[in-house]
Order: sequence, then structure tokens, then C-alpha cells
Amino acid sequence: SNSGESSEGCGEEVCSVASSGLATVVLRRAGAVLGTRRVSGVRGRPKPASKKAPNPGPHSHAHKHEQQQQQQQLQNGEQGLGQTLGSGATSRKLLQAAGAPAPDADDDGPFYYMVVGFEVSPCSIKRQAGQPIEEVACGYENENRFGPQEIGEGVDIVYTYDVHWQPSQIKWASRWDAYLRMPGGKVHWFSIMNSLLVVLVMATIVAMILFRTVRRDLAKYEQLVVEGNSLDLKDEAGWKLVTGDVFRTPQKSRSLAVQVGSGVQIICTFVVTLGLATLGFLSPASRGALLTTTIVLFVCLAVLAGLASVYAWGVMERAYTGWPYVCAQVSIFYPGIVMSIFTVLNLIIYHTGTSGAVPLGMYASIVAVWFLISIPLTFAGGFMALSLPIPTNPVKTNQIPRHIPPPSAGAHPTLLFFAAGILPFGTIFIELYFAMTSLWLGYFYYLFGFVFMIGVLTVLVTVEMSVLCTYVQLRAEDYLWWWQSFYRGGAVAVYIAVYALGFLLSSLSTLAGAIPVLIYLSYMTILIVGVYLGLGTVGFAASYTFCKAIFASLKAD
Repeated sequence: SNSGESSEGCGEEVCSVASSGLATVVLRRAGAVLGTRRVSGVRGRPKPASKKAPNPGPHSHAHKHEQQQQQQQLQNGEQGLGQTLGSGATSRKLLQAAGAPAPDADDDGPFYYMVVGFEVSPCSIKRQAGQPIEEVACGYENENRFGPQEIGEGVDIVYTYDVHWQPSQIKWASRWDAYLRMPGGKVHWFSIMNSLLVVLVMATIVAMILFRTVRRDLAKYEQLVVEGNSLDLKDEAGWKLVTGDVFRTPQKSRSLAVQVGSGVQIICTFVVTLGLATLGFLSPASRGALLTTTIVLFVCLAVLAGLASVYAWGVMERAYTGWPYVCAQVSIFYPGIVMSIFTVLNLIIYHTGTSGAVPLGMYASIVAVWFLISIPLTFAGGFMALSLPIPTNPVKTNQIPRHIPPPSAGAHPTLLFFAAGILPFGTIFIELYFAMTSLWLGYFYYLFGFVFMIGVLTVLVTVEMSVLCTYVQLRAEDYLWWWQSFYRGGAVAVYIAVYALGFLLSSLSTLAGAIPVLIYLSYMTILIVGVYLGLGTVGFAASYTFCKAIFASLKAD
């Protein structure tokens, strides 16, 4: 650091780790913490010992001797710290001189200093072991007159560190505020307002379709039926003519049911995880808590995947026959994709000889959790779905499928697919940038409240776009909406994939080698597939509800 006090290594008496600029006080000896005390105005002390007298025994003298040794180590540590700072006083006197509260006279235990922050200013200088160091200004913005230390094979690396202690008014409970305060708060609120406007505009359009267009079509259709004008009825075009085919069982219905079940599992995992993070249950002090919680919830919510997939299979096939095959496929579909990518990536990393590879024992534990917990829960959920009644379709299905005319330019499936993903991507665009920088550039991101709100708005926009596109498709006399609604709901994943490639070329252009790029593409593939399945399920559910609502109002045999 740039405190001006040079130190050669750690030493036997005091091993102090701190920095310049923030309040950090730690007393260590031989790598073990001796004591810490908060310096922000609130004095702490160790927990009081039990008032019960200890039973005399052969170990009482040894215990007393150990306590004396610990007390002596603490005194040596405080004296060493005062010598390191060059003040000639103990750390208590140093803090008292700096304005820290003085200890009470009745305190019978050592003071503890709580570390509330630190800064590190690194620099590289060319020197030999034991050579004294002159005044050095470390840091990226400072320049020193010493050349950098060259690193080569067989060269000794000479290093040291300097410590500068400062009292601070930061409380222990507020030590993470420096990381949780992210810049650009107005940008997040702008994203929220932009998404709200998109939701309101789309809600207005959908309301006009439901309460004006659909009702007008229904009134005209019913008038033709009552008057018995078969010629006008035959000339009438639109979604009413696909009444006998709109609920026809789609092709590859089992695959669709499997993807719907996986989407339900992903959506529920996302909601519960973000809910816990928004409520503050996932603290940044617990490293890996967010990822661990996500994995545990995903495994436990496999029961919902089995239930949703079997139920969707029953809705499309009108029976639950063959439900074990559906459960077997959904239990290995998305988890199998994730484990395949993870396995290949781990083998490549292990082949390079780096320490980033997952050990074999941990890998076996993950596989065991998948087969022993996730798959049985999936079958349990599928068995629970058998007790749910299959909903009755509002209209009957004809035995002979109706011919589908060629779509117009405005109702082409490709155009509807890309149009359905634009507005959801515009909703998440700003927060997606902050999430990507947090994942790949090491920035802190803890604004889970914004992420939760953006997620809710994205789901609403996806629902509205799915309803609108399904209505346009039915107006073109195309009743194959089952798969199309799922595709259109997950269309935003295509835009995220394009954005991920642009982020790789722009912000991660400094990545060297093929393995970092492969890691990036692998993890982003898992994320994009999850978004596709989750929002695709939302689009499918919205379109199914919409079709049931409008055809339930249509009075036809």
C-alpha cells in the first residue's frame, strides 16, 4: 500500500492484513486471528463465560495455562501492531487517540476489532530479498520510478506488503453497503417505466381484440346461424371456421408436454429464488448462496415438472395413457442438456491441467442427486397429475382435418415468431446488460428487486404477445397453434443469443484462448435454453387459455 511503512513479510509476532483508505483492523499471529473489535463507535466484547465454577480435574491446570497463553498472544499481537504502525503504542491507545471510544474500566476481556472494509493497492517493483524499500506510491493511477519485477522460470519472487490501519464510522451491519449500492439507479427505473408502457400498450391492444373484434365477430356469426343464411356463412372467413379443428391433438404432443413441464420447473425455480433474494434471505456474505439455492430448488421442484408435463399430455391426448414415458423424458430432458454440457466442459478443463475442474467426487454427488432425488420426484409429480380431471374442450373436434390455406404476408409464421420476441427483449434489455456484466466482468449485482419486477413485466408482455399472435394465426384459418404458441413465447431467446454473441465480441474481446470462449458459450447456451423453455411455456399457457375463452363463447354444434 502507500502508507509509507515498509514491512518485510509477516514475521513471527504479528501477521497483519489490512489496507489503506478504509477501516480495517485485524490482529493475527502465525496465521490465526487473535482478536477483532469494531471501530465504528460500537464496542464489542467476547461472550461472558459461564458463572458455574468448573469441576476440578486433571485438565483444569492445563486449561488455565492455555488461557494464559492466549492472553499473552493477544498482548504480543497488540504490541506488534503498535510497532508496525510506528506509533509506539498499543492498538487500543492508537484507536483512542484517533477518536475511538475508550474501554470501560470493568471490561474483563480483550477488545475485538471488526473488519468493515479494505482496499488493496498493488504494485510490482524490482528488488532483492532484504533490500529496504523507499517511499512507493502503489496503485494503478500512480507511477513509481522502480521497474517491475520480471517473472521467469527459476526466478525467486520477492514480495512484501504494507499495512495502514484506520478507524471507521461504518457499522458492522452496513459493511456490505459499498457493494450493494450500484451506480445508475435511474437507469433501472427507466427500464421499469419503459416496460410498464409496453405492458399498457399491449394490454390495450389485447383488450380491443377481446372486447371489440372478437365480440363483433361472434355477434355476426350468431346472426348468420339464426337466419340460416348458409351462403353467407360459407363466405364468412376467420377464426370461427376452425372451430372443429382448433383443439385437434398436435403432432409430437409428448415432446411438447415434456418441454412444457421443463418450462414450469424453470419458471417456478426462477420465481422462488428471486423472491428469496428480494426479501434478503440470500446475503452477499454467503458466497455461492444464490447458485446453491437455485440448484436445490430446481431439484426439489422436479415434482412440478412431472405434474405439469403429464397434465399437459392429458389435455392434448384427452387421456393419461403412457404417462410414465412422459415423466421419464421430462426428468432427463433439460437436466440432461445441462449435465451433457457440464460434463464435456469439465473434461476439457481437466485435460488442460487447471484447478478449475470439478473433482470426481463432487461430480458423482451431482449425478447421484439427479438420479436419486430429481427423477423420483418427477415420477411422484406425474402420479399426482393422474388425480386431476382432464378439462373439457368447449367445442368438438371434427374427424377430418380442415385444409389450411397459404398464410398471408402479415400472418406468416416466421414473421409472427420474430415479432413476438421483440417487445419482451426490449423489456429485459437494460437489466440484461447489468446481469451480463455481473456474470462475466466481475461486477457486483444485488438489485434483485429490479430483476423480479422486470421478470414479472416480461411475463406479462409475453402473455399479451402470445394472445395477439395466436389471434392473427387463427384469423388466417391456421389451427396449428399448439407448437407455434410455444415457439413464439420463447422467441426472445433468439434475441438473447444474438446479444450474447455481440457481448462476447465487444465486452469480452480480451479473452485469450479457445477454452474461455467455450466456457462462455456453454454457460450462455444453458441460460438461453432455460429462457426458451420458461417463456415458451408462458406463451403456450396464454394461448391455450385464450382459445378456450373465445371458443367457449361460440355456440356451434
